[in-house]
Amino acid sequence: IHHDNGPLGAASFDRAEERKVLLLKKAGYNAVRCAHNPPAPAFLDACDRLGLLVMDEIFDCWQEGKNPYDYHMVFDRDWQKDLEAMVLRDRNHPSVIIWSTGNEIPERDGRSQGYAWAERLAGTVRRLDPTRPVTNALNGLSAAAIELNNLESNLIKTSADHDYWGERTAPFVKPLDIVGYNYLLQRYAPDTVAFPERLICGAESFPLEAAANWRAIEQMPHVIGDFVWTALDYLGEAGLGHVWYDDNPAFLGRYPWHLANCGDYDICGFERPQLALRRQLWNSDSKPYLAVLRPDRDQARAKVSAWGWPEVLPFWDWADHAGKTVQVVVYARAPEVRLSLNGRELGRRPCGQEQGCQCSFEVPYEPGRLLARTYDGDTLLEETALETPGPACSLRLASDQSALRPDGTDLAYVTVELVDERGNRVRLADRPVTVAVSGSGCLQVLGSADPCSEEPYRGSQRRSFEGRLLAVVRSGSEPGEILVTAVAEGLEPAQLRLKNM
Repeated sequence: IHHDNGPLGAASFDRAEERKVLLLKKAGYNAVRCAHNPPAPAFLDACDRLGLLVMDEIFDCWQEGKNPYDYHMVFDRDWQKDLEAMVLRDRNHPSVIIWSTGNEIPERDGRSQGYAWAERLAGTVRRLDPTRPVTNALNGLSAAAIELNNLESNLIKTSADHDYWGERTAPFVKPLDIVGYNYLLQRYAPDTVAFPERLICGAESFPLEAAANWRAIEQMPHVIGDFVWTALDYLGEAGLGHVWYDDNPAFLGRYPWHLANCGDYDICGFERPQLALRRQLWNSDSKPYLAVLRPDRDQARAKVSAWGWPEVLPFWDWADHAGKTVQVVVYARAPEVRLSLNGRELGRRPCGQEQGCQCSFEVPYEPGRLLARTYDGDTLLEETALETPGPACSLRLASDQSALRPDGTDLAYVTVELVDERGNRVRLADRPVTVAVSGSGCLQVLGSADPCSEEPYRGSQRRSFEGRLLAVVRSGSEPGEILVTAVAEGLEPAQLRLKNM
């Protein structure tokens, strides 16, 4: 994860740091990599208390920079004091299990005395803490580091190609206890033979390779884990995980993109479909996940970025496609999925681990109740349903905590939803919503997961996205009651009372 706290930006509040840990635990993660700098002390305190293992990382570059004004400008002057500060500050946190001296360091190929620096930094860490392993996260070599006609050998050695990556990085990783592999799944199996003594950790991986990565971890004893990119969406690297439908692809999203859009949780902390699949792979959720591949997009032209995910939505509200075929997607660990619509069985599909925990159905759309049931033989296991919502009629507020500390820094995360008379969230009813906070507290930020919104997070009005928003309420310094009110044109307003005591 990155250092930021969603709509709060880079501001660190103890409660915000704790919430990140709670979200990661809820998802089924047991470890987190802090990318690419030491986290806030409150984050480590929460990891200690709640039980989440930590890779504590220090540098995103050394002498060779990645951007004109990044850390390389002060590396020679500051590396030792900064590295020592991290280890001395964090070494008494029981949650910290691995130290990382860097991420995708250009010197991994030996340039700028990279091999000597790798030894020097790892030695500095061990001098201050000889009890924990040291790693560094490596990706493929740049074109400048290898012959242009041998770029493929960057990833995997074949009988006809020289293994440039293995040869160039071997001296760099020699002082490491664990070698971090970023997006190098293809090397896991051959490197078992080439480097039989090497412990590998997937330090970053693509969302669409989730099943293959997890299969490798389960089957290969020398691969000890997989850190995904990324658990929580973040500001910056705008559009890294976007899907485009034209013939003009780009590495990042074009303006007005401002979110990376690659998190298992979105910027507000709401679960995204890729996390639902991971939970099935990890066996941390037994209920199937049911969604629809957006039929209002030209899926035949869809191109998903390397960090992206197909646009599937957990809604059954496609009135413009009545009678037309839509693709229904189910994520499930169970061996079989059966699908029905308004009581009519539509078919069954094999699922489970051999299918990557996913299957799909072609279904003529009609409104009503879409139901996915999982089976093992003839035994019904779990079920999930999607219902066509009615018109939005009111707002609904729900807070992650009802009582705050009156210290001026505690936070309540309040979900604002547009719902129909049955309480279903209505995706197609988006409109501006105004949130007001009175009493012993204030509205800190109001955000949505719209990756292209141009609205300020510090405002009190914002357009909902897929039927919801997130309001972050900050406690005051005096005990009392906090009243949260949400209003929107055409909807019944909602109020929520919180205690500040």
